[in-house]
Amino acid sequence: MNQTRIADVEIAGVAEHAAAIRALAQAGAGDLQATLRDLRTVLLSADPRALRRSVGFWGRLIGRDIRLAAEARSLRERTGILLQQAGFEASRLRNQHATLATHAQRLRDICAQLQQVIDSLGRQQAMAEGDTPARSPRLAHLITLRSAYEITASQLDLVAANALAIADRHAQQLPRLTVLLDQQLGVTAGASHGMQLSSAARTIEELEAHIENLPAPSAAPATAARATQTQEAS
Repeated sequence: MNQTRIADVEIAGVAEHAAAIRALAQAGAGDLQATLRDLRTVLLSADPRALRRSVGFWGRLIGRDIRLAAEARSLRERTGILLQQAGFEASRLRNQHATLATHAQRLRDICAQLQQVIDSLGRQQAMAEGDTPARSPRLAHLITLRSAYEITASQLDLVAANALAIADRHAQQLPRLTVLLDQQLGVTAGASHGMQLSSAARTIEELEAHIENLPAPSAAPATAARATQTQEAS
């Protein structure tokens, strides 16, 4: 394999790896989580007892329930906007899944090309030095690149899967939340209505817990990127 081809593979790999790291840095479900918390506050506002329970004893002692009720009154005027925003953010997570999955596949393609280069150089070195040649710095550098890209591709798979799982679960809950929020308007929270609102609040809490408990991106991609930069500088 000629040196020009090897250089082309390296350049393509470094560029794609950098793009993948940027995509990972921009990924996340924080906006959706914040919108769901606002919707939860709106739901709680129609049930004063549930609202007081949500802040706990110390929260009531420092007036957190009063501030939360005032916040809920303000948010109630934006309920329709919040629902639209939640839908938009769920769609963005689906797009995020597609983007991350595309980067992962591109990195795997680069890894396959690098493996071909590594195998070719290994054979050439074996022919030149015998059956047990010492690994050359050049070969070690390419192996490090391939390993870094493999780690990042795995991380992309994880974050992409998480984004799709959150979007799917939200899509299942959004119609129910829309109905409950519509019912809340102009209705005094009675016993049965309070049960409905509590159920909706639990739904959002479950979704928030789902988001918070998903594995967060580890430091592996950043570490891999630093290793790559170190090797490139050497």
